Amino acid sequence: MLTLFTSGSTDEPKQVTHSWNYIKECAYASIKEIGLTNKDRVFNVFPSNTIAHYTITAYPAELVGAHLVTAAFNPYRYIKIFEDFKPTVISLIPKHLEILQQTKEFKKLDMSSVRYMVTGSNKIEQTFIDAFLDKGVKTVANWYGMTEAPPPLFIGYNTEEFDLSTIDTSRHHIMFIPAGWSGLQECYVNGKATGDLFSTDPIKFVKRSKNPNGRTWKNNI
Repeated sequence: MLTLFTSGSTDEPKQVTHSWNYIKECAYASIKEIGLTNKDRVFNVFPSNTIAHYTITAYPAELVGAHLVTAAFNPYRYIKIFEDFKPTVISLIPKHLEILQQTKEFKKLDMSSVRYMVTGSNKIEQTFIDAFLDKGVKTVANWYGMTEAPPPLFIGYNTEEFDLSTIDTSRHHIMFIPAGWSGLQECYVNGKATGDLFSTDPIKFVKRSKNPNGRTWKNNI
């Protein structure tokens, strides 16, 4: 089994446990979604105590024999490696952009080598997505649900709005139920409350509930 702790970016860190068989299944689902092949160049900045390392970047790259570069995130080193390596697949979250934008080197960085970028883990604003599209990234894919239940439950492509047609209905039943008088709706996955509140016309993640359901809404052991 693999036990990880969530980052705490949207709420208190939570313990999540997965079987290795499930992790491998998720990695192959990511390979399929990304269209990852041994011709890709994957740039990983996630440490091995994160779910993204195993299900989005490093492990999927290993499984298909892609060229993998992995490095602890540092904005100046990231830009230098990016320029030398010219990755085709990356994954970054809003905090990464916030740090990168503090450097003058990022303003002139050409990211047109990237055909697929994965993001998520927090509320993704359209300005974040547009920042990478403006740098030449072909597809910025906003994956929801990677921490508790990879592969993603649903995805938004180049937009903060989610496309519910991306749901694998053979694995997950998704419901949105009104959350009190807030005007928001809480997402339920296979009958379990996620603690995540959405606007639903269109579908956008808004915030975490103050009282999410338990430590996590998904364990796969």
